[in-house]
Amino acid sequence: MNFTRVITIILLITGLGVVAALLVYGYTGIQTISLDLVLAIMMAVIAGFAIDSLYRKFSPQSKILKTTLTRTPSRNVSFAKLLLPNNNNIIVDGTGRIIGREDFVGVVSTDKLLFIGKNHFRIIKKQDHFYIEDMNTKNGTQLNGKTVEESDPKPLKSGDEILIGKTLKIEFKEKNI
Repeated sequence: MNFTRVITIILLITGLGVVAALLVYGYTGIQTISLDLVLAIMMAVIAGFAIDSLYRKFSPQSKILKTTLTRTPSRNVSFAKLLLPNNNNIIVDGTGRIIGREDFVGVVSTDKLLFIGKNHFRIIKKQDHFYIEDMNTKNGTQLNGKTVEESDPKPLKSGDEILIGKTLKIEFKEKNI
């Protein structure tokens, strides 16, 4: 329940209680029944909370909430990260990610960035396994010393070494949650 809504309900009920007491007892009678008024206000607040909770329980819900199934993530959710030389990471989750020159700005010198393509390689996830494929770059991509082709994705496992554009070595790590 929202705090401002609670305060509004309390003030509304208190105001109604004071008006009702003025109508029934008059101004001089209120001074003698102050304890009764305090108890009435407390009961009104309790009744307000009860009415609000009943309203929330029985109020109509959106049709989309009733008819839409939401998918809960499985316990074996995996993602990958690429460990860079400067101790930063590039996270790969979901279906995959294209990695290129902009991902390595500040990691390697500007002249080495020229050897890395704008979209250099792609890591994709198929059937709970990660694969790497080159994006047909001039300087290529190597996985554990072997050339990676665009038409032949290579499976990745944790600890694999990736050489990008013959200039930058990074390490692949897979994590399971």
